[in-house]
Amino acid sequence: MRTMQDYFSLQLAVAARYAGLAGVPLDVAVARCTNLRRRFNLAAPDGEPRWAAFLADIRAARGSDQDLLLLCMQRFEAGGAPPRSTPFGPFSFDPPGPDGAVRLHFMPSEQPAVSPLARAAIDDRLGELRALVDAVRRKHGGAVSVRGHSWLYHRPAYLRLFPPAYRRSVRSPAVAPHLAGSSVWGQVLDWRQQVKPAMRDALISRLPEMDAGAPWRIFPLQPLTAECSIGEFDAWLPRSQ
Repeated sequence: MRTMQDYFSLQLAVAARYAGLAGVPLDVAVARCTNLRRRFNLAAPDGEPRWAAFLADIRAARGSDQDLLLLCMQRFEAGGAPPRSTPFGPFSFDPPGPDGAVRLHFMPSEQPAVSPLARAAIDDRLGELRALVDAVRRKHGGAVSVRGHSWLYHRPAYLRLFPPAYRRSVRSPAVAPHLAGSSVWGQVLDWRQQVKPAMRDALISRLPEMDAGAPWRIFPLQPLTAECSIGEFDAWLPRSQ
Protein backbone atom coordinates (compact mmCIF):
# COMPACT_ATOMS: atom_id res chain seq x y z
CA MET A 1 0.00 0.00 0.00
CA ARG A 2 2.98 2.31 0.50
CA THR A 3 3.29 2.46 -3.30
CA MET A 4 -0.25 3.76 -3.73
CA GLN A 5 0.17 6.22 -0.87
CA ASP A 6 3.20 7.72 -2.62
CA TYR A 7 1.33 7.89 -5.92
CA PHE A 8 -1.82 9.43 -4.45
CA SER A 9 0.19 11.91 -2.40
CA LEU A 10 1.93 13.14 -5.56
CA GLN A 11 -1.38 13.48 -7.38
CA LEU A 12 -2.87 15.46 -4.51
CA ALA A 13 0.15 17.80 -4.56
CA VAL A 14 -0.37 18.47 -8.28
CA ALA A 15 -4.10 19.01 -7.75
CA ALA A 16 -3.49 21.39 -4.83
CA ARG A 17 -1.09 23.48 -6.89
CA TYR A 18 -3.57 23.64 -9.76
CA ALA A 19 -6.43 24.58 -7.41
CA GLY A 20 -4.44 27.51 -6.07
CA LEU A 21 -3.43 28.76 -9.51
CA ALA A 22 -6.80 28.28 -11.22
CA GLY A 23 -8.86 29.48 -8.26
CA VAL A 24 -11.00 26.33 -8.16
CA PRO A 25 -11.97 24.06 -5.24
CA LEU A 26 -9.70 21.09 -4.59
CA ASP A 27 -12.35 18.55 -5.66
CA VAL A 28 -12.52 20.24 -9.10
CA ALA A 29 -8.74 20.13 -9.34
CA VAL A 30 -8.73 16.44 -8.37
CA ALA A 31 -11.21 15.68 -11.15
CA ARG A 32 -9.19 17.65 -13.73
CA CYS A 33 -5.59 16.88 -12.78
CA THR A 34 -5.47 13.33 -11.39
CA ASN A 35 -6.27 9.86 -12.66
CA LEU A 36 -7.73 8.80 -9.30
CA ARG A 37 -11.07 7.85 -10.83
CA ARG A 38 -9.36 5.33 -13.08
CA ARG A 39 -7.15 4.10 -10.23
CA PHE A 40 -10.24 3.53 -8.09
CA ASN A 41 -11.76 1.45 -10.93
CA LEU A 42 -14.61 3.96 -11.24
CA ALA A 43 -14.05 5.08 -14.84
CA ALA A 44 -17.08 3.21 -16.20
CA PRO A 45 -20.44 5.02 -16.18
CA ASP A 46 -21.67 2.90 -13.26
CA GLY A 47 -18.79 4.25 -11.18
CA GLU A 48 -20.06 7.84 -11.42
CA PRO A 49 -22.09 7.82 -8.14
CA ARG A 50 -19.11 6.56 -6.10
CA TRP A 51 -16.76 9.00 -7.80
CA ALA A 52 -19.18 11.87 -7.09
CA ALA A 53 -19.36 10.74 -3.45
CA PHE A 54 -15.56 10.75 -3.22
CA LEU A 55 -15.36 14.28 -4.65
CA ALA A 56 -18.01 15.37 -2.14
CA ASP A 57 -15.82 13.96 0.65
CA ILE A 58 -12.84 15.93 -0.70
CA ARG A 59 -15.01 19.05 -0.87
CA ALA A 60 -16.18 18.61 2.71
CA ALA A 61 -12.74 17.80 4.13
CA ARG A 62 -11.06 20.52 6.15
CA GLY A 63 -8.17 18.46 7.41
CA SER A 64 -4.50 18.04 6.64
CA ASP A 65 -2.83 16.53 3.60
CA GLN A 66 -2.70 13.30 5.58
CA ASP A 67 -6.48 13.36 6.01
CA LEU A 68 -6.93 13.80 2.26
CA LEU A 69 -4.54 10.94 1.60
CA LEU A 70 -6.54 8.78 4.00
CA LEU A 71 -9.69 9.50 1.98
CA CYS A 72 -7.87 8.31 -1.15
CA MET A 73 -6.64 5.14 0.51
CA GLN A 74 -10.10 4.34 1.87
CA ARG A 75 -11.64 4.75 -1.58
CA PHE A 76 -8.87 2.71 -3.19
CA GLU A 77 -9.20 -0.12 -0.68
CA ALA A 78 -13.00 -0.15 -1.04
CA GLY A 79 -12.42 -0.68 -4.75
CA GLY A 80 -14.79 -0.53 -7.64
CA ALA A 81 -15.59 -3.36 -10.00
CA PRO A 82 -12.19 -4.61 -11.22
CA PRO A 83 -11.57 -4.40 -14.96
CA ARG A 84 -12.58 -7.58 -16.72
CA SER A 85 -9.68 -9.73 -17.87
CA THR A 86 -9.24 -10.02 -21.62
CA PRO A 87 -7.02 -12.05 -23.94
CA PHE A 88 -5.19 -8.83 -24.73
CA GLY A 89 -2.97 -8.71 -21.62
CA PRO A 90 -2.09 -5.07 -20.82
CA PHE A 91 -3.73 -3.87 -24.05
CA SER A 92 -7.32 -2.76 -24.45
CA PHE A 93 -9.22 -0.71 -27.00
CA ASP A 94 -12.15 1.62 -27.44
CA PRO A 95 -14.53 0.84 -30.32
CA PRO A 96 -13.99 2.90 -33.47
CA GLY A 97 -15.37 6.42 -33.53
CA PRO A 98 -17.02 8.12 -36.51
CA ASP A 99 -13.66 8.27 -38.30
CA GLY A 100 -13.16 4.50 -37.95
CA ALA A 101 -10.16 4.83 -35.60
CA VAL A 102 -9.80 2.32 -32.78
CA ARG A 103 -8.19 3.85 -29.66
CA LEU A 104 -5.44 1.64 -28.21
CA HIS A 105 -4.60 1.59 -24.48
CA PHE A 106 -1.77 -0.04 -22.51
CA MET A 107 -2.13 -0.63 -18.76
CA PRO A 108 -0.01 -3.36 -17.11
CA SER A 109 -1.36 -5.39 -14.22
CA GLU A 110 -0.84 -3.99 -10.74
CA GLN A 111 1.83 -6.56 -9.83
CA PRO A 112 3.54 -7.92 -12.96
CA ALA A 113 6.22 -10.56 -12.41
CA VAL A 114 8.53 -8.97 -14.99
CA SER A 115 8.51 -5.82 -17.05
CA PRO A 116 5.75 -6.13 -19.68
CA LEU A 117 8.13 -4.42 -22.14
CA ALA A 118 11.12 -6.69 -21.49
CA ARG A 119 12.68 -8.22 -24.59
CA ALA A 120 11.72 -11.68 -23.31
CA ALA A 121 8.06 -10.59 -23.28
CA ILE A 122 7.90 -9.40 -26.90
CA ASP A 123 6.26 -12.56 -28.24
CA ASP A 124 3.56 -12.36 -25.57
CA ARG A 125 2.80 -8.72 -26.38
CA LEU A 126 2.67 -9.41 -30.14
CA GLY A 127 0.31 -12.32 -29.53
CA GLU A 128 -1.94 -10.08 -27.43
CA LEU A 129 -1.97 -7.41 -30.11
CA ARG A 130 -2.90 -10.07 -32.66
CA ALA A 131 -5.80 -11.19 -30.45
CA LEU A 132 -6.90 -7.57 -30.08
CA VAL A 133 -6.82 -6.85 -33.82
CA ASP A 134 -8.69 -10.08 -34.55
CA ALA A 135 -11.35 -9.09 -32.01
CA VAL A 136 -11.68 -5.66 -33.61
CA ARG A 137 -12.12 -7.28 -37.01
CA ARG A 138 -14.86 -9.57 -35.67
CA LYS A 139 -16.77 -6.98 -33.68
CA HIS A 140 -16.16 -3.76 -35.58
CA GLY A 141 -16.00 -4.37 -39.30
CA GLY A 142 -15.92 -0.63 -39.97
CA ALA A 143 -12.60 -0.09 -38.19
CA VAL A 144 -10.03 1.45 -40.53
CA SER A 145 -7.13 2.47 -38.28
CA VAL A 146 -5.51 2.07 -34.87
CA ARG A 147 -4.62 5.18 -32.88
CA GLY A 148 -2.65 5.58 -29.66
CA HIS A 149 -2.00 8.53 -27.37
CA SER A 150 0.59 8.08 -24.63
CA TRP A 151 3.90 9.08 -23.07
CA LEU A 152 5.01 5.52 -23.91
CA TYR A 153 5.84 6.51 -27.49
CA HIS A 154 9.03 7.96 -26.06
CA ARG A 155 10.06 4.39 -25.19
CA PRO A 156 11.83 2.30 -27.89
CA ALA A 157 10.82 -0.85 -26.00
CA TYR A 158 7.18 0.05 -26.59
CA LEU A 159 7.57 1.26 -30.15
CA ARG A 160 9.19 -1.99 -31.29
CA LEU A 161 5.85 -3.77 -30.79
CA PHE A 162 4.19 -1.87 -33.62
CA PRO A 163 4.26 -1.82 -37.43
CA PRO A 164 6.85 0.44 -39.11
CA ALA A 165 4.10 2.70 -40.45
CA TYR A 166 2.79 3.22 -36.93
CA ARG A 167 6.25 4.06 -35.61
CA ARG A 168 6.84 6.54 -38.43
CA SER A 169 3.58 8.31 -37.60
CA VAL A 170 4.56 9.26 -34.02
CA ARG A 171 4.08 13.00 -33.50
CA SER A 172 2.82 15.59 -31.05
CA PRO A 173 -0.98 15.48 -30.77
CA ALA A 174 -3.12 18.20 -32.28
CA VAL A 175 -5.34 18.33 -29.18
CA ALA A 176 -4.30 19.20 -25.63
CA PRO A 177 -3.69 16.21 -23.37
CA HIS A 178 -5.69 15.65 -20.20
CA LEU A 179 -4.60 14.29 -16.83
CA ALA A 180 -7.55 12.03 -16.00
CA GLY A 181 -6.00 8.92 -17.57
CA SER A 182 -2.57 7.32 -17.82
CA SER A 183 -1.35 8.87 -21.07
CA VAL A 184 0.52 11.41 -18.92
CA TRP A 185 0.43 10.07 -15.35
CA GLY A 186 1.69 6.61 -16.38
CA GLN A 187 5.28 7.89 -16.65
CA VAL A 188 5.42 8.39 -12.87
CA LEU A 189 5.31 4.63 -12.16
CA ASP A 190 7.81 1.93 -13.03
CA TRP A 191 6.79 -1.54 -14.25
CA ARG A 192 6.39 -2.67 -10.62
CA GLN A 193 3.82 0.11 -10.23
CA GLN A 194 6.10 2.01 -7.85
CA VAL A 195 6.72 5.75 -8.03
CA LYS A 196 10.00 6.51 -9.80
CA PRO A 197 12.05 8.69 -7.41
CA ALA A 198 13.66 10.73 -10.17
CA MET A 199 10.31 11.34 -11.88
CA ARG A 200 8.68 12.33 -8.56
CA ASP A 201 11.51 14.76 -7.80
CA ALA A 202 11.32 16.27 -11.29
CA LEU A 203 7.57 16.75 -11.01
CA ILE A 204 7.75 18.32 -7.55
CA SER A 205 10.55 20.66 -8.68
CA ARG A 206 8.38 21.85 -11.58
CA LEU A 207 5.26 22.57 -9.53
CA PRO A 208 6.20 26.25 -9.10
CA GLU A 209 6.32 26.55 -12.90
CA MET A 210 2.80 25.16 -13.47
CA ASP A 211 0.61 27.06 -15.89
CA ALA A 212 -3.06 26.72 -14.94
CA GLY A 213 -3.92 26.75 -18.64
CA ALA A 214 -1.62 23.81 -19.39
CA PRO A 215 -0.89 21.89 -16.17
CA TRP A 216 0.35 18.84 -18.08
CA ARG A 217 3.46 20.71 -19.17
CA ILE A 218 5.13 20.15 -15.79
CA PHE A 219 5.50 16.46 -16.67
CA PRO A 220 8.93 15.61 -18.12
CA LEU A 221 7.52 13.47 -20.96
CA GLN A 222 4.66 14.88 -22.99
CA PRO A 223 2.24 12.40 -24.59
CA LEU A 224 2.64 11.61 -28.27
CA THR A 225 0.18 10.14 -30.73
CA ALA A 226 0.51 7.51 -33.46
CA GLU A 227 -1.85 6.05 -36.05
CA CYS A 228 -1.85 3.76 -39.06
CA SER A 229 -4.29 1.52 -40.90
CA ILE A 230 -5.49 -1.65 -39.26
CA GLY A 231 -4.25 -3.44 -42.38
CA GLU A 232 -0.68 -2.53 -41.40
CA PHE A 233 -1.25 -4.27 -38.06
CA ASP A 234 -2.65 -7.33 -39.85
CA ALA A 235 0.45 -7.57 -42.02
CA TRP A 236 2.88 -6.98 -39.13
CA LEU A 237 1.52 -9.23 -36.39
CA PRO A 238 2.18 -12.98 -36.36
CA ARG A 239 -0.71 -15.28 -37.05
CA SER A 240 -1.64 -17.66 -34.23
CA GLN A 241 -0.61 -21.25 -34.93
